[in-house]
Amino acid sequence: MERFQELMNRTLLPVAGKLQQSKLLRAISGGFSALLPVIMVGAIASLLAGFNVEAYQTFIEGAGLKRIFSYVSSYTTNMTSLFAVFAIAHAYANQVECREQATLVGLSALMTFLMLIPLGMTQDEVTIEGALDVTYLGSAGLFAAMIIGLSVAMIYNLTIKNKLEIRMPDGVPPMIAQGFSAIIPCLIIAVVACVVRELCALTEFGSFAGLIYGVLRAPLASLSQSPLTFALLVFICNLCWFFGIHGGMVTMPFISMLYMQPALDNLAAYAAGEALPNLLTNTWWFTFVQLGGSGGIIGLAVCMFLFAKSERYRTLGKLAILPALCGISEPIVFGLPLMLNVLFFLPMLLTPLLSFALSYAATVLGVLPYLNGVQLSVGTPVLLSGFLTGGVPALVWQLVLVALQFGIYYPFFTMADRQALDEEAAAAAEA
Repeated sequence: MERFQELMNRTLLPVAGKLQQSKLLRAISGGFSALLPVIMVGAIASLLAGFNVEAYQTFIEGAGLKRIFSYVSSYTTNMTSLFAVFAIAHAYANQVECREQATLVGLSALMTFLMLIPLGMTQDEVTIEGALDVTYLGSAGLFAAMIIGLSVAMIYNLTIKNKLEIRMPDGVPPMIAQGFSAIIPCLIIAVVACVVRELCALTEFGSFAGLIYGVLRAPLASLSQSPLTFALLVFICNLCWFFGIHGGMVTMPFISMLYMQPALDNLAAYAAGEALPNLLTNTWWFTFVQLGGSGGIIGLAVCMFLFAKSERYRTLGKLAILPALCGISEPIVFGLPLMLNVLFFLPMLLTPLLSFALSYAATVLGVLPYLNGVQLSVGTPVLLSGFLTGGVPALVWQLVLVALQFGIYYPFFTMADRQALDEEAAAAAEA
């Protein structure tokens, strides 16, 4: 273990250090770090709404609490991109010449993000003119939010550097002067947004975010059922999440298309008391593969909760452990963050793939039973999800997988924790 950490210190840490100096990556990281309070509120609401115990669900529905929890999630987790585009643009602006107008840069990015969402929705053959499609306001629009936030901030900064602004006399209050100064940059940004929107409308995808996901999905359309296909979808999902793309939006349509029917066939056989016919089903995704959410992060949450020395990760571990146990990974994905974090690139990809490979081998060898096809809801806790889909053997196997996650993430986490501890010490000395 010590030799491995020395190797990582010699190879991975210098690369991570150089990448962390990038203004683009620092803006994305800083933007997502600023979202942590909103993300935590949404994660707690999702946890309270989705805790899959029948007596508890009956109580919160009867008391009217489920409705409250649901709309808290709707305006927090389900609108992550709306907050992210502002925060990323604001964070980038703070590093360049327009730092005094960082709030105006963030507002310009928010304006652009909304302008790129077409108005009008069709549902049940009824078209609602002027309705805003909220699909890409949440994590599905994160990649678009990152591109827009950075692009708007760079365009805004370019206009300020070239003095394309309205300058007011010195006696005008600063806030009013900044407002007038922002008119020309904001106008230029709006024109660019209109052009991009109209070009995207000419495509079959209809919108900027839709174009991104349409292009990503196109190569996957010819996939067929097989263990290699499942592993490929696992890899693509977590690779997308590393770059800030909602991996579920890209891969889940194919998981459902290829592996939902086998799960339903298993469920019918289970109800009839017959042998289960299909090894791979869509329920593998939450029971064995993405245990804890994106990147298989329960083990990482345990690392932070039990072994963090830095105040940053010790606090995050306390906040993230319960959501992670219920499959809610947003506090760690955005709070650590995992996205564009080079230190965690390998474990984020390796952990779900190893979990899948070992689970598949154990099932083929007869150590694990075929999963019964019971469809799990979001928020079903680990162990309970294993018991519901595969009985006691699946429950015990989930404990093995959590230990595997812990072992994979631990050496990478100790490096990150040491970095955070050094940064906190430097900040304390400077203060």
